Amino acid sequence: MALADFPLSHPQDIQHLTDKPLVVDLRPDEAQLQRLTKAYSLLALEDLVARFELRRWRRDGVAIEGRLQARATQACVVTLQPVEQQIDEAFTMRFDPDAAALSGVEEEGEIDIDAFAEDPPDLLEGGRLDLGAILCEQLALALDPFPRAPGAELPEGYGEDGKVDADDKPPSPFAVLERFRKHEE
Repeated sequence: MALADFPLSHPQDIQHLTDKPLVVDLRPDEAQLQRLTKAYSLLALEDLVARFELRRWRRDGVAIEGRLQARATQACVVTLQPVEQQIDEAFTMRFDPDAAALSGVEEEGEIDIDAFAEDPPDLLEGGRLDLGAILCEQLALALDPFPRAPGAELPEGYGEDGKVDADDKPPSPFAVLERFRKHEE
């Protein structure tokens, strides 16, 4: 996703990082909160704050230890009632200019994936990181993809697997053609 696609931007100079962490607290203003609310189809977003601790990683890379806290309100997927979610998530990210070499991508373009290995670093380009974009990504990952109000029940006529009962299904196009063929004979 291009940087212009994020509803929040906060470029941070990283050229002079050391082993001692640089602490950056990000608390979006009201206009930024409104953009985030709209971008992520939320009913409300309050008390959003992110803390980033940036330090040099390896020779030219950057390591980030962060924490995201917020109160988000989404629409219930069943009833559309407001569902509030408290978010308190810690995250770790690494960036490196040689990320492709460290990611397990072979010369033939094949990718070797180990589900239990640590995530490879993201690509670091230039001397700045957009902490606003990182906040947006972490918020999107923390949001409940299927918020459900307490006691929300599926409407009558839905089976336990969430699908419409067989009686309510429209007939298969092949069944309609078969009936049409029999009618023509």
